[in-house]
Amino acid sequence: MKSGTFQKAASGVMADILHFSRKLTGRYAESINKLLFVRNCGVNVSQTEDNEKNPGKFSPLFPFVDGNCTIIPRDGYGTPNLTVVTAYWNLGTFQKGSIGNLHFSTNTYFQWATVFQYLVNPLVVYTDSKEFKVLMETLRSEHVQNTKIFLTNRTEFWPFQLTDKIQSVFDQPGYPKYSPNTVKPEYSAAQHAKYAVVAESVRKQIFNTSFYAWLDVGYFRDIVDRKEFFILDIPPEFNSKRISFNRVSDQPMSLEPFTIFRDNIVWVGGGFFVASGDVILQFDQLYHKAVLHYLDLKLMNSDQQVLYSMYSVRGRETLKPEVELQLFIPTGDGNVWFYLGYLCRKEVVVLKS
Repeated sequence: MKSGTFQKAASGVMADILHFSRKLTGRYAESINKLLFVRNCGVNVSQTEDNEKNPGKFSPLFPFVDGNCTIIPRDGYGTPNLTVVTAYWNLGTFQKGSIGNLHFSTNTYFQWATVFQYLVNPLVVYTDSKEFKVLMETLRSEHVQNTKIFLTNRTEFWPFQLTDKIQSVFDQPGYPKYSPNTVKPEYSAAQHAKYAVVAESVRKQIFNTSFYAWLDVGYFRDIVDRKEFFILDIPPEFNSKRISFNRVSDQPMSLEPFTIFRDNIVWVGGGFFVASGDVILQFDQLYHKAVLHYLDLKLMNSDQQVLYSMYSVRGRETLKPEVELQLFIPTGDGNVWFYLGYLCRKEVVVLKS
């Protein structure tokens, strides 16, 4: 598609999204200052594990059971003690997955982002896109007091300063191509930048909460049509001395980083994680060290391969991580990639005072 045609199409979609979001926000004015009731329930549809290949196929969201949503009053329940951090970096349109013709574009992320209209938590957003900033300002118009949006140059964060080194790894003869993980160096950098921007949010202490979570823009893509306010809270039996991740698959820790990176193997998902502020700062330093280490070994992929390699037997010997992961293992038949986020998600009803 020619650039002019694409920009025109993108502008049209964005206009539709903005118009749609403006229609919805009016009836929820001043929601943050209202009394909240927490729904101890989930929704009953989610795309299955192969959602990218079969986007129309649905299965129950776990860990919730379909039906019977109970409403639990919490007197004086206010803004959650957890800041959510997200980011959108404009990487253009790129192929997702090495098989098929699935592509993610600016429009894709703009549509997924509409769920942030209903997030009650304090939210910090980083982006290099003026259009995305405008969209988020509109979506968060009823949550202005607990929203901070940074329009920034992505090269201010260390992962985007490494794109040339990442490209040199991908350019090695015979290095496996998994699009976009090992094809587009900016995509790889964007995955590493999660930890940098969350750590930056901790240092800035914008909302002064005890806990912080990273949330991918598209994490709740399966429920963009569900117009219910929700909060994200720390998960059950949360260990404040660790950083919590969602285990995607049971993998042997004896596997060598060379194999993990080159075979694109995933152990934990990077779409959502949560920890205390102090742990986030420690982990960011460890993660930065790990990325540089694997680049020196001429290995790179997404953050998920870095995480697996860090805690493999070989990774522990080399990096000696002082921050441990708390793994949440999916139960039920839902999409294993999104288990932890839905475990932390609670719908709320906003009542007028």
